[in-house]
Amino acid sequence: MQNRLFHLGLLVALSYAPAAFAGEKMDATYKFYWKGILVSQADTSATLSPENYDLEIDFRMRGIAKLFANGRSSVRVKGRLDDTGPVPALYETDGRWDGDDYAQTMTFDSDGALVEQKLDWPEKWLEESKREPVPDDMQVGPDPASLVVKLISMPLENVTSNEGVVVRSFDGDSVFDWGITCLPDPVELDESGKSPFSGEAYECGFDGELVAGKRILTEKQKKKAEKRRKKEEKRRAKGKVEEEKPPKMWVQSFMDGAYILPVRAEVSTGMGRVVMYLSSLDVSESMPVTVERANALTVDTAEIMDADSSR
Repeated sequence: MQNRLFHLGLLVALSYAPAAFAGEKMDATYKFYWKGILVSQADTSATLSPENYDLEIDFRMRGIAKLFANGRSSVRVKGRLDDTGPVPALYETDGRWDGDDYAQTMTFDSDGALVEQKLDWPEKWLEESKREPVPDDMQVGPDPASLVVKLISMPLENVTSNEGVVVRSFDGDSVFDWGITCLPDPVELDESGKSPFSGEAYECGFDGELVAGKRILTEKQKKKAEKRRKKEEKRRAKGKVEEEKPPKMWVQSFMDGAYILPVRAEVSTGMGRVVMYLSSLDVSESMPVTVERANALTVDTAEIMDADSSR
């Protein structure tokens, strides 16, 4: 893992803002169901202005699912927006899964290149999750959370073209290319008691391809993976496994086409299909960021950097 100087180009750039500006704040809740049973929930909050973004995602298991995979995770990312999309400044994630606490922080320079990564993972996670190193020139944002900002602010016509879009993300130890293609004509989503959003929507397919950071498996892990594969084949031959289908999501336009949001999605898992619903959405005007407030934030950041470098 890389250890470099902490830097937040975003807050420095804000100090040169010519005037106060306001943006939209979107709070959305997504709920995930397995065989009609609520198993998890994601609460998201995104603040977007013409120049900057701030996104928070809190995910936790719900209901009986907590008996099998109890946990929670939180992600927060801040950055600036330019003609190419989101350029992250700070990415933070932490949580607790099956009794183990974890945390990760990545800071980026003003061009979105990784400056420093701090990883606080359980020792067994580090041992079981070794990967090939990512080339330095690929250690650049957007991170997975900033990628969400890029996608929701993308024009609908970009994803409904025959070519679709391919977007790349860097999560600290691997790089993925994500392909998204939506059908050019809308479909009609049935009404559901799990979501107030139905009607005309665009059906999209998506997949991911690992570009860098290939997993390095131990001999023990290889044997376990082969054992699982053979067991899966036998179950599939006996018709005990639901045929895995490509993931799908349905998106709708919001705020006069300024944003596209997924309102429903389906993903196959080892235990069967999981369906995601957008259960609530609230859009409001965010608090303006003034030059004075931006300068204050920049001073705070400088103090953090000085304290960090003295350790």
